[in-house]
Amino acid sequence: MNRYWILLLICLCASASLAQRTFPAGTPVVKKYNIKVNTVQKTDKLYIQGFYGSGYYLADSAVVKKGVAVFKKNKCELPSGVYLLCYFDPSHSVSNVICEFIINNESKFTINHTQHTDTASGYLINDINITGSPDNDLLYAFRNRMMTVYTPNVREVCQEYLATSPESFAARYIMAAYGSYQTDSDTPEKAAFKVKQIIDDFDYSEPRLLHTPLVTVHNINNWVMREDDTDTIIASMDNILSRCSNPVVRNFFLRNFFTMMDIHDPICDPVLVHLYDTYSHEWIEEGREGSIKRKIENLRKVMAGAKIPELISHDIDGKPHSTNDIKTKYTVIWFWDPDCDHCQEMTPVLHQMYTEHADDYDFEVFAVEVNDDYDRWKKFSDEHSLWDWTNLSTSMGDQNIDFIEYFDIMTTPVLLLVDNSNDHTIIARQISLSELQKFFETENGNLRIEN
Repeated sequence: MNRYWILLLICLCASASLAQRTFPAGTPVVKKYNIKVNTVQKTDKLYIQGFYGSGYYLADSAVVKKGVAVFKKNKCELPSGVYLLCYFDPSHSVSNVICEFIINNESKFTINHTQHTDTASGYLINDINITGSPDNDLLYAFRNRMMTVYTPNVREVCQEYLATSPESFAARYIMAAYGSYQTDSDTPEKAAFKVKQIIDDFDYSEPRLLHTPLVTVHNINNWVMREDDTDTIIASMDNILSRCSNPVVRNFFLRNFFTMMDIHDPICDPVLVHLYDTYSHEWIEEGREGSIKRKIENLRKVMAGAKIPELISHDIDGKPHSTNDIKTKYTVIWFWDPDCDHCQEMTPVLHQMYTEHADDYDFEVFAVEVNDDYDRWKKFSDEHSLWDWTNLSTSMGDQNIDFIEYFDIMTTPVLLLVDNSNDHTIIARQISLSELQKFFETENGNLRIEN
């Protein structure tokens, strides 16, 4: 068997199994369908590709016999939405799209596929005619109008279809997919405004829009993440979620936002805690409740505003040192590993800042080597003369708490800036060394975290 077909089958099987797991309760579904396709495409098989949010999956396949393929299922729960009719080209190892179409309440219709050559470009153009489906009639009436009649304002046309057929899923899809259509002539300001319009065009009461090939989810994520501070990101998400009157849509966006922000970035930590504390936990997938609860509990301990407990570790002589004994105004807690490339680069830079400005900025470094590698720790410390700050290692004795577990250390280095004058409160976590120096120079705790 051709190796391309083997790869395709593996991918499609994996996608199909994924699809069965991801459709939440309450998703509008079609119980059965019968779709006949008359095609001029020279292929042995046709495929239906479905969408969920920003992902896709194999929905069905059918053998082509004498130019006809029939997709038929009497018992299924295929989500109502927009699908793509595709064929696979093994010579290029790609899936080619013939057309998009809607599977909704109409479960029996015919797709007629012909082709013509475009006189200007010489390309083959797919001509599609769908009979027996009002939703697809409306969709292709719109598409043909856009292709044959120039209009400078696509949005007005979309609004016209929505006003004429307000209950039609096709009209809602047209508005969401094309209402904020961008052109090559759009200025950056106009393009940014249209991205904002996408949020306004999305119908948050319509769960079927989640099962369409929209870039809406990506654009909403991009719009939210363009904000550069935690409070504004939270406000943007709350604005969107307040409009999700349908629980299926609301749970989808909650799950989507949580996944998007779960990237071990300090700017995201308060957002994750806010989403968890503010909204119902119905969005959490079965079996993940415990892990997400533990994640939030860990974040509460290390996010800005949290108070650190006393930390005790040991120096080269085995003598214990406590963060509670540090008398400077600030402590920079530095968890590092001499085997880590970033640590090897950044530790000497931090040490230079310490030797030049520790007295000026009134701070101490509580540096803990967390890899239990005594030889590498001592060698690196000797080479870079690190013995003048509080230089400790987990290899020299037991800590009073498990630093790696408590601070959820996934990679090193980990930096925490602590205000000792305010009961050992974390001011910032995982800021860059340039941001740390800027803070000390201005004594301004309103740090902007750069991704």
